[in-house]
Amino acid sequence: MHIRKLALMNKNYSKRAEISRQNAKIALKRGEKVRAKNYLIQYKNYQAKVDRANNIRTKIERQIQAIEEGQLISETGNLMGGMRDELKEIATEASPTRAAEIAEDSELYVTEIEESADILAGDPEIDLAIDVTEELDQLETEMLLEQGGEMPKTPTDELQYIPEYDFEEEIRPEADSKEKLEEEIEKLRKELEE
Repeated sequence: MHIRKLALMNKNYSKRAEISRQNAKIALKRGEKVRAKNYLIQYKNYQAKVDRANNIRTKIERQIQAIEEGQLISETGNLMGGMRDELKEIATEASPTRAAEIAEDSELYVTEIEESADILAGDPEIDLAIDVTEELDQLETEMLLEQGGEMPKTPTDELQYIPEYDFEEEIRPEADSKEKLEEEIEKLRKELEE
């Protein structure tokens, strides 16, 4: 449910980012370079929020995976406890050399599993610097290409700024019943598997 909220928040920020970029383009057409730069700062800020929410989602998913892995490791521990008992019985019937080889192999597998878990547990880095110089240059280039090298014309009534609050979406309230919550969890698992 929380991942769904993050996804809705990301959708909202993505729409706002695109609106800010379009407004920056309109400001450039009007010859308002400072305003265009401000809109691009908003655009970069919304993009940073999208990145931040994606990193939060990644951490949540990592925690879910850790829980699932922990359950699997717990079951594996029980299984290996049974294997240890079996190995003890075999050790009394088989040679000590063979028992030592089995124990050594088991430890090697445990080490490999732990190394794999360490590799999967890495944290992503977040770059929050907001620099719109390149974005502004890119927009100016796009504008020049669209105008075919002509000087900007006087703004007309069709160059109205796009309101950014028309696209906000409300986050759905949490499911009232246990069945709805289970359905949501199943949907999210299917999305993660895809």
